[in-house]
Amino acid sequence: MSRNSFPFELLILDCDGVVVDSEPITTRVLAKMLNELGVTISVEEVVETFSGHTFTLEFASKRLGTSLPHEFLENYRDRTFAAMEAELKPVQGVEIALDQITIPYCIASNGPHEKMRKTLGVTSLLSRFEGRLFSSADVERGKPFPDIFLFAARHFAISPSVCLVIEDSPSGVAAARAAGMTVYGFSGTTAAQRLLDAGAHRVFCQMSELPSLVADPR
Repeated sequence: MSRNSFPFELLILDCDGVVVDSEPITTRVLAKMLNELGVTISVEEVVETFSGHTFTLEFASKRLGTSLPHEFLENYRDRTFAAMEAELKPVQGVEIALDQITIPYCIASNGPHEKMRKTLGVTSLLSRFEGRLFSSADVERGKPFPDIFLFAARHFAISPSVCLVIEDSPSGVAAARAAGMTVYGFSGTTAAQRLLDAGAHRVFCQMSELPSLVADPR
């Protein structure tokens, strides 16, 4: 009998791009700031380079081949927060989908708690996830390592084999697979084939599909 014949007992959602529609905002701000420093990079290249990874000065410098000023991260945070205050919305259909899901659900993100609380607060979603927010800051290694997903499963005392993860990045898909969980790719802003190539068990593109995918994993 395959694992997918068993019902899921925990739904684990990525935050950016799955619950809140922040990816277009953060990538636009990051591309603009890098270009201001003389790093010629498009929004599409930012997505390809940084999507699903924890953004640090060390990681960015290694990927870009140039060092960034120490104040870059603080300025990036301030500018993205300001943009999100004005523009950020929930992913279309996610609130209705969550209303229909009866199993426990939580968020596991590479982003810091401060960012999650900001984005979920701006979109009036924070109350749905109070006490159920997990960050890469809580574990030794972020995605694409499985630590954060295993940490969330332990919190609920639920076996990884009956956890369903929703991810929109290849690194997040890889992390969920490494954790021994079922992972569905949400292709709202990511090419479906990239998620399948990373190991997603299936891909969907509308949040209205999520309740039925949770209830009937066949």
